[in-house]
Amino acid sequence: MNSIASTLPIRETILPTGQEEVAAAVRSAAADATAVYPIGGATSLDFGLPAKREGVGLSLAAMNRVVDYPARDMTITVEAGMAIADLANTLAEHRQFLPFDVPHAEIATIGGVVATNWNGPRRYGYGAVRDHVIGVHAVDGTGRAFKGGGRVVKNVAGYDFCKLLTGSLGTLGVVTQVTLKLKPMPPRSAFLAAAVRNLEQAENLLAALSRSSVTPVAIELLAGPRWRDDPHVGPLLGESEQRRYVLAVALEGTESEVK
Repeated sequence: MNSIASTLPIRETILPTGQEEVAAAVRSAAADATAVYPIGGATSLDFGLPAKREGVGLSLAAMNRVVDYPARDMTITVEAGMAIADLANTLAEHRQFLPFDVPHAEIATIGGVVATNWNGPRRYGYGAVRDHVIGVHAVDGTGRAFKGGGRVVKNVAGYDFCKLLTGSLGTLGVVTQVTLKLKPMPPRSAFLAAAVRNLEQAENLLAALSRSSVTPVAIELLAGPRWRDDPHVGPLLGESEQRRYVLAVALEGTESEVK
């Protein structure tokens, strides 16, 4: 995680509380040809090319509210500054979740995750971040608000701004609000880890896994000592394992699927 001051050449940071204030700030900056740097939780500021133009920071931290949550429809609309951990806690009350494996979830924001298209190991089973975004509100570089998608899963009208903005790193607009489709929380989960001597052995294990009836939701190959710091892998293998690689697999589903 990088500090804002050391990563972005900003002279001040603006803290809007709503989309209208975001639009006003961008319009003001555009009038002076000033660069605008959207900021979420500041966990991935080093994504993309280094920022060189001096400008203003636009922090979405104060825009962290739930806008709409029809739990029975398995969708939620939130402001872009909501932290991933807070979003997860809200969804857990209804036994629902988003399969986003995000570092620093307590400060990383949904707007930042969408802007960076940050995908963790569970992308293997659940798809990328952009596969879960069904609606978006944003402000373009002139300060004009626009939106794409909607609050229902079957919404295909118009240009797909959701996929366009996901992963755009804030270069196409400031994401202010996101609607996401959710998943029911799986009743059972399991985590497996195997130490392997070389990549060929790991490949053989993966080949055997592909031929089995088991369908993982996440597969990750850890190299070197990294696994020792992992809260899931380390306890499974213990300190005696001195292998070069660790193959980690996550399973989620019903009792019969994970058994």
